[in-house]
Amino acid sequence: MLTEARLKRWLDAYGQGWVTQSPETTLSLFAPDATYMYTPFHRLMRGHDDIRQYVERGAVGLQEDIHFSCEILAVTEAFGIARWKADLIWKETGERLRFDGIYQVFLNEQDLCTEFNEWWHSVPPLPEANAP
Repeated sequence: MLTEARLKRWLDAYGQGWVTQSPETTLSLFAPDATYMYTPFHRLMRGHDDIRQYVERGAVGLQEDIHFSCEILAVTEAFGIARWKADLIWKETGERLRFDGIYQVFLNEQDLCTEFNEWWHSVPPLPEANAP
């Protein structure tokens, strides 16, 4: 059964992987066959290869001065829901981007994510080339 403490540990580690731009940290949080929904309007990623490609192409080296925070909104037996916020510098433009979104996280018994869904907005909008 998922608990708030388990979800918080996972979210903290996910945020740390993003802030430190560490694909290995991020990948270590996902089951090998996990799915990752970047937004409902983009291709669903499946498995470590897809997730690695997205993290390496869409984040690592493109962002700096990253700040991340998360607040758990709900925990069910099957999944947790959290609101997240981030701001960062997009290196290509030097612009500061601000994000506000929702995560839905499904964890297995080993605290690996099996399904990850996110809905978010950014100001200004994130370049579409960042999408998977």
